[in-house]
Amino acid sequence: MANIVKPDGPKADQEYIKYQFNWRAPSEKEWQKMEVIGHRYYEETNRMVLFKENGGIFEIPNWSEHYSDLGEDWANKIKEQEKELAKQESEEPNADTRPN
Repeated sequence: MANIVKPDGPKADQEYIKYQFNWRAPSEKEWQKMEVIGHRYYEETNRMVLFKENGGIFEIPNWSEHYSDLGEDWANKIKEQEKELAKQESEEPNADTRPN
């Protein structure tokens, strides 16, 4: 299961869920692994950026030439984000109930 991490620092008011990001190039036999708090693909430069718990990043160039494998911890992170989003949406007044 994913670990919930609260980052250090004066503006550290958000908790992150850590998960393991696995990737490898087709020519490699071993999977590379890194524990991260997020990732993002930049299509214009064909690179994957992994966001580390300490605030750092790790870039994987030529991403379209790699394989990735995200496990149960990633699925749990997405489920938690969906629950939080649904909770926020239910707390916000909709257009019918907002004062004019």
